Order: sequence, then structure tokens, then C-alpha cells
Amino acid sequence: MKTCFTLPAGYAELRQIDLQKDPRLALVVNALGICIFVFGAFIGQLFVPLHTFYSVSGETVLYFVRLAATFGGIILYIFLHEFVHGIFIKHYSGQKAEYGYTGMYAYAGSKAYFNKNNYLVIALAPVVLWGTVLTVLLILLPEYWFWTVCLIQLSNLSGAAGDLYVFWTFSRLPEDILIQDTGVTMTIYAPARRTDRTADTPA
Repeated sequence: MKTCFTLPAGYAELRQIDLQKDPRLALVVNALGICIFVFGAFIGQLFVPLHTFYSVSGETVLYFVRLAATFGGIILYIFLHEFVHGIFIKHYSGQKAEYGYTGMYAYAGSKAYFNKNNYLVIALAPVVLWGTVLTVLLILLPEYWFWTVCLIQLSNLSGAAGDLYVFWTFSRLPEDILIQDTGVTMTIYAPARRTDRTADTPA
């Protein structure tokens, strides 16, 4: 089924995900993000010692340039991450994404109903695209800039914890589901007969 803006007849809500209303799930996703960041930092330490990031080593001006580039890059990445979501939302829906900030996170959303495969692409696109770009930079740039790029990469990977959770969860669902992601709430729809069986299943 293609992306649509009207829920097809016979579909009903199967599940809803809203991190702002589900503190337990938010805790799980944030814990996953922290684990990814710490593990990634440990791997980075095996290649280039972390102390090289905060060591001035006589290059005071360059040190502050690198520091500014690091934190500026992390902030810029937040916007670029959502921008990529938005590009793929528009690609599959034909309409621009709606951008916003909840106080907890930035988001790109849409009122469209996406099929499973399209939505999985939308979910993973930023971490795959920017992950590839940043990995290439890690390889090509001098060692002095390693931790600048590495910290941005770790922000990319850990910040995508929610996207990774969604990919893992949705990929196990039936192929005929539809997903509406307003940016704050993700709602999964399935043929009504399936939602009825789910409701009848003992917890």
C-alpha cells in the first residue's frame, strides 16, 4: 500500500508510542542511547586516546577552534538529523514535513500514513547517511580532529536510539501496517480483524 492521508477503510489503531507519555519507555530509550555513547567512546579510545581531545599542547587557538567545532557540530547535527527525516517524509508523502521541538527533542513529523517499508527507511535514513559521512571523515581527517568527529558520530548513534528502537519494534510487525508519525506520537494501524484479535489476547 502506498502512502496516504486518509486512513483506509477496515484499519484501526493497533498501538501508540509517545515517549512523553510513557516514562518507562523513555527511560529505556535514553538508557540505550547512553550505552551506545559509552561503548562508542570506549572503541574510539582504542584508536586515539581521549586525552588528546582536551590537551592544549601549545596550540591554544586551534584547541578552542576544535572545541567550538565539536559543540557547534553536535548542535548542527540535531537539525541535520531531522532535516534528513524531513527529506524522506516528503519523498514518500509528497508533502513537506512538519518540524518542531517538544522540550525533550526536536522532531520531523507528518499527518500521512506510511507503509511499513517506507517508514523504516524514514526512521533509519539519518543515522545511516550521517553515520557514513562521519565515518569517512574519521578516516580522512588528521588524528588531531579525531575526537571532534567521533563525538559528533557518537551523538549521531546515541541520538538515534529512538529511531533504532522503532526500527526494531516495527520491523517485527506485519507488512500491511500503516504508521502515522506526527513527530510527537507514532500510531500504528492494522486491519481491524488483527486489532480485534490483539484486544482479545490475554495480557
